[in-house]
Amino acid sequence: MEIMHGDVREEIKKIKSNSVDCIVTSPPYWRLRDYGDNRQLGLEETPAEFIQNLCNIFDECYRVLKDTGTLFVNLGDSYSHSNSISTSGRRGFYKDVKDKNLKKIKCMAKKKSLVGIPAMFMIEMINRGWILRNKIIWQKTNVMPESVKDRFTNDYEEVFFFTKKEKYYFNKLYEPYADKTLNSFKDGKIPNSHKYLEAGKSKCGMREGKEWINILSEKGRNMRTVWSIGTVGIKEAHFSTFPKELAKRCISAGCPCNGVVLDIFLGSGTTLIVAKELGMYGIGIELIEKNIDIIKKRLNEEVREIDGN
Repeated sequence: MEIMHGDVREEIKKIKSNSVDCIVTSPPYWRLRDYGDNRQLGLEETPAEFIQNLCNIFDECYRVLKDTGTLFVNLGDSYSHSNSISTSGRRGFYKDVKDKNLKKIKCMAKKKSLVGIPAMFMIEMINRGWILRNKIIWQKTNVMPESVKDRFTNDYEEVFFFTKKEKYYFNKLYEPYADKTLNSFKDGKIPNSHKYLEAGKSKCGMREGKEWINILSEKGRNMRTVWSIGTVGIKEAHFSTFPKELAKRCISAGCPCNGVVLDIFLGSGTTLIVAKELGMYGIGIELIEKNIDIIKKRLNEEVREIDGN
């Protein structure tokens, strides 16, 4: 495992071109948290400036990623409101403060409107040559309550699955079939058909010419794009961490055995921990110094658990 401490715009230049198999990362929100370092992303004056800065970093990701590589980006949205941001922690846990050193926000979205950061990012990435393969919905099963009375509680974020080329590494993941699918083939009857399978033939199948073939895999069906995964907090950090299960699905699908995984906004280190568990080599870049200690501690604890000590 390799942890690089510093500004991602500088640190990523140290990584060799075409050397990374899979990138899994979650950039900071726009105008939500001030981490006390003016090099951080997310304090830009406008959404457009934020998107440009973010996508410039992903231009470098394009360089370091192999032609067969994959990129997974979890990006949340922000509401247009007053010039206030949280100094740390989850919304609702820490008091918003006015930052007099920041310029007044210039945002076309009216007050109380979602800004549409993920959509802006998605379009800009496509315009820069990335291939968007999926837009995954990460549905948070244990979302924090929101003290709002004029809208629904937000309980999901988006994960964008990009590639550089049309041909790339992808390990198909599976999930259980829906009960409706299994029941549709009960007793060997094809839905909306009077035809039955002959004795001894598969009870789960469809007709292909004159032959009956089994269409239900023992592994299950191809994984869908709505992932219900709860957030996980850690005592060392005042925020919910990137869930291990979310990182695991991305890495398992997008990185070959013994491959190289990169997280350019490492946060609390979840991506490296999962990479270690899966036998991958992980590289992480993190700006905030106090997070480095959290990452190292978590990695050491996870390694001891893996080794059984």
